Amino acid sequence: MKKTIFIFLLFFCNYSYAQINLVRNPSFETHDSCPNTINQVAYANYWNGIDTAVYNGYCLPEYDNICGTGGVTLPLNPDFYHYPRTGSGMISQMMYYDYVISGIHSLDHLQGHLFSHLLAGQSYCVTFYVVLSRCTGYAINHIGAYLDNGTIDTTTRCNYYQTEYSPQIVDTPVIYDTTNWTKIQGSFVANGTERFITIGNFFDIGGTTHVPYIHLGTGYNFAYYLVDDVSVIATDATANAGVDRATTTDATDSVQIGDTTGYLPCYWYANGVLIDSNTAGFKAHPSVTTHYVMELDVCGHITYDTATVYVWTTGMNNYGILAAINIYPNPAKDNFTIEGAMGCEVQIYNVVGQLVTVSPTCHSEPTCHGEPCRTTTSGLTMTSNKEFVDISGLSKGVYIVEVCELETGMKVSRRVVKE
Repeated sequence: MKKTIFIFLLFFCNYSYAQINLVRNPSFETHDSCPNTINQVAYANYWNGIDTAVYNGYCLPEYDNICGTGGVTLPLNPDFYHYPRTGSGMISQMMYYDYVISGIHSLDHLQGHLFSHLLAGQSYCVTFYVVLSRCTGYAINHIGAYLDNGTIDTTTRCNYYQTEYSPQIVDTPVIYDTTNWTKIQGSFVANGTERFITIGNFFDIGGTTHVPYIHLGTGYNFAYYLVDDVSVIATDATANAGVDRATTTDATDSVQIGDTTGYLPCYWYANGVLIDSNTAGFKAHPSVTTHYVMELDVCGHITYDTATVYVWTTGMNNYGILAAINIYPNPAKDNFTIEGAMGCEVQIYNVVGQLVTVSPTCHSEPTCHGEPCRTTTSGLTMTSNKEFVDISGLSKGVYIVEVCELETGMKVSRRVVKE
C-alpha cells in the first residue's frame, strides 16, 4: 500500500530558501487586468511610470501581453510584430524623442519595485533585455537602469530627459536589432537606499547617439524599444534549487523545485538533460527518481545546485526502518548509541533549532581509531549499524537528534536528554 504524500513532503533532510532575483514581477507576467490600450503599464503588478500624475497624457510605457486587446495585442501590434522574450508579457516604451523636430517631449521611464532595500557595500548584477520596434524613426544607445529610493518619482516633468540622474548601468553601442533580444548588463556597489529600478534613457539629444532608422515606410521622430526579463542579483549569489531531497508517491504528486518568483537567468537540467531555462523554479512530478540541477549565471559568475526527488513506490519500507532506529541511553551523560542507522546522516539541534557541535561517530569507543574524535557541526554519516556519538562537550538539556536516510530523503527525529 502506498504511503500518503503529506508524510514525505514534510520530511526533507535539508531545505534552504533564498531570494535570488530581487525584482518583483521581473518578466511582467502577473497583472491586474489584461491591457486594452496604450499607457497601461500599471496593469503589470509592481510596475509603473516615474510619475503617476501623467503630464499631458505622455510618460507612461505600454504594457503588452498575449491576453491584450486593442493596440497592445501580441504578437501582432501596430508598432511591431514580436513575442515576449519569455512568458506572455513585456513592456514597450519611448527611449528617445527628437523634440527639435516635433516640438513636443514624449519620453517614457519604466519603474519597478524590488523585494527589499539593497545592502550597502554589496555588489549587484543588473540585467534586462531590449529589442528595437520595427516602427521607429531612430536606433539609439545609452539605454540604462537607475536604482534609487524612489526620489525620481517626485518629477513633475516625467516626459523630459532625466539628465540629473546618473544610471548605474548604461548601454554603450547603438542597438539596431529588431529581431533578437539584446542583453544590457552591468554591476555596481549599492549604497543601501536602493529599492526601485528605473529603465530608460537618461541622456538628452546631444548625449544620445541616434541613428535614423526607417522601416516599413515610417519616419517617426522617436526610438521605440521593447523591454523584458529584468533582474537585480547580488554578484556573490549562488544557485539555489530549493529542497535538497524530497519524496513523492507517484507521478501525480508534485514538489516545488527552486522558488516561485518568476524570471531568473538560469538553466535547469533533469538527469543531465536540459528541460527549462529563465525561471526561478517549477513544480516537478517525475515518474522515476530524478536529479535536478540549476545552473545560475550572475554576470559571468556561474554556480550550480542540485535537488533530488525520489519516487515512492509500493514495497518500499524505508520509513519503517527509520522508525525502528534506537538511541540509548536516554537520558545520556557523555555519549549515546545509535542502532539501525547505517548509511544515514545524523544532526543534533538544541531546543531553539541551532545545529550544535558534536564529535564524529565511532564504532566501539568514543574515539576514532584510537585517536580523539574531532568536533564538527556538520552532519555525521553512520558507517555501521551501531555507532557512538560523543556529547560530553554539550551543556545539560534537551536536544533533537535528526536521522536522515540519504537515499530517499526521509527523516525521523528523536528527543534526547543530556544529563
